[in-house]
Amino acid sequence: MINKKSRNLEEMSGLHLRKSVNKETVAIIVFGACENHGDHLPFGSDVFVPVELAKRIAVRARNVLVLPPFPYGVSSHHSDFQMTLTWRPTTMIMAIEDICSSLIKNKINRILVLNGHDGNIAPIEVSARTLKDRYPNVVIACLESWWTIVGQSDNLFEEWKGLGHGGEAETSAMLSVRPDLVDMKHAPKKIIPNLPRDVRIYWRFSELTKTGATGAPRRATRAKGDRILHVLERLILTFINNMEKSNWKYGLASEKYRNRSFILKRPLTRSISR
Repeated sequence: MINKKSRNLEEMSGLHLRKSVNKETVAIIVFGACENHGDHLPFGSDVFVPVELAKRIAVRARNVLVLPPFPYGVSSHHSDFQMTLTWRPTTMIMAIEDICSSLIKNKINRILVLNGHDGNIAPIEVSARTLKDRYPNVVIACLESWWTIVGQSDNLFEEWKGLGHGGEAETSAMLSVRPDLVDMKHAPKKIIPNLPRDVRIYWRFSELTKTGATGAPRRATRAKGDRILHVLERLILTFINNMEKSNWKYGLASEKYRNRSFILKRPLTRSISR
């Protein structure tokens, strides 16, 4: 039996879709990766976390459509580790442009990307810039790196602001989302790579670790993971709610919208000459 409350596109019938989707619908696209995260985490860690976040948003947001997630990403810098499955950047760029163009063709112009993998950030931005040039009225937003956002939370993490690939934050999030797939007995010791602070080096991951993980995964806990998901859920829901208030206008367009709304909402009064 079809779940008529589902907001996941792959679970919806044509009838359900017609009744649920309109020009104000926000399409949510999840991008992850398939790569080694150490001996303690599954290969799908980069997709499990944003998928769970999308599910939570779909329950609480007013009008969203969650697309089937992409379990692959640009992971060529991890390819020295066994069974890394990667797209070329150009492949991912084309995939994003094609999927978003399909959404726009169906009159969905509000697109929110939830990304779970650092290698996807550049292709997502390149494709979004191209789409924005092609379709000026579309709004494309992206949660690029949830792991850096939660690292700003006071007193949540004990090492390196939770950073790392399969590190304290990511392992904690997986303990919250899919604890059945986490084996803390095999979590490696702390590895904090020696890298410059303000200038980025484009490394291969095998130059940083032999285990497939960095950071301090042994510091991870389920409680930290629950907190991570709560922070991210609140952040995205606040973003959607704020965008709804301005009809998904921003910048100069949002100012025009607010001024127009004020004029329309003012009570009509009759001037009386004396």
